[in-house]
Amino acid sequence: MNPLAGRSPAITATRDGRFPDRAGFGRSWEEILETSAIWQGLDCGQYLKAWCGYAPDHVVERFAGVNHIGIYMGDYDNDDEVFGWHAHLHDLRTSGQVTTVEMGPSYISPRQYGTPGWWNSIVLADGRVIEMFACRRYGPWANRSADERGRLMSHVAVDVHTDTDVRHVLDHLDQAVDHLEKIAFTEADELGHTYGHVRNNDSDSVLEIVYEAPRAGTGHSDGSH
Repeated sequence: MNPLAGRSPAITATRDGRFPDRAGFGRSWEEILETSAIWQGLDCGQYLKAWCGYAPDHVVERFAGVNHIGIYMGDYDNDDEVFGWHAHLHDLRTSGQVTTVEMGPSYISPRQYGTPGWWNSIVLADGRVIEMFACRRYGPWANRSADERGRLMSHVAVDVHTDTDVRHVLDHLDQAVDHLEKIAFTEADELGHTYGHVRNNDSDSVLEIVYEAPRAGTGHSDGSH
């Protein structure tokens, strides 16, 4: 079985649950690249089986590979911490390591966990997509353990073959497995993406299912987070 099965993407900089400071940006970036490379070859069917104990053929046959990984960068106290990281990503774009940098407010964290947050999304020169998340250290969110916060926001996103496959996979998992809960769904956003998230309430971890319609360019943005 794939050794990643049952885990979530993570970097060691977030083990204390805090967003890295500027001095730690370089190390965080190297870990993000290493983590992305490791997860890109994930066996998605094996991963689903280990993640929730259920992977019927009619679900697995809809999988087309890894679309992107999402990594929780930790909690912040001030938005400027996340803006500083965003500026660092733009510096990496200038150097040619990154082709696209996008940022936006979290959709899921205020609705599911009672705290605001941000996402950054990048495309590497080789086409890999990486998303990075941060939530404000606020309210009941701050009372969760660092490991739990990481599991709830970090995830792997699995590509499927058609837009209707997204709803099929999400709805079936939500209905077939008691401890799974569909927590978000967006159909045909402005970039042509259809995607949604299902949470494993036993392990406090998340899986995303994505269909990305063919389009010009390589940019990627996931405002559902």
